[in-house]
Amino acid sequence: MLIRPWQTGDEHLVEAAQRNLSPRSIDRRFLVGSGGRLPAFYLRHIAAGARPEWDAQVAVEGGELCGWAEYGRLPAASPAADLAVLVADPWQRTGLATMLIRALVHRMIAAGVRTIQADVSGANKASNGLIRALAGPEQSPSYEDGLLRYAFDLSLVPPVPDPIAARALG
Repeated sequence: MLIRPWQTGDEHLVEAAQRNLSPRSIDRRFLVGSGGRLPAFYLRHIAAGARPEWDAQVAVEGGELCGWAEYGRLPAASPAADLAVLVADPWQRTGLATMLIRALVHRMIAAGVRTIQADVSGANKASNGLIRALAGPEQSPSYEDGLLRYAFDLSLVPPVPDPIAARALG
């Protein structure tokens, strides 16, 4: 499995990956009912590709997208960014989300991101555990709008040594 930066055309891989995304996985990523499909506005958003306010790392195996981690920030020059990750159902609970986020750290730092924010449902134990594993067990979220909101310094997340050549899961 190759973990690499987002490239032009990856939006087509995302669309094709929907067959491996359950409605529950999509709903957990977007924190709303999705009808089992990635939102059209989101597909348009990622089709614009990497830019100062958005970028991503993807995991690809055999021409198939297994997952992606992304950050977004408004305004584009903000030192804070929202972090999100979506892993296709067959690859969940394999450590792929952790690898994707760690591979994204170098590019976030180079882009001027210093603080990560993540909103997570309290029922999503896997995502809450992932954040604590990446940033330390002492991470205590605030509770806002029915969600747990984490905010922590990006320097707490250990990057992978060489994100472009990162290979995960044999």
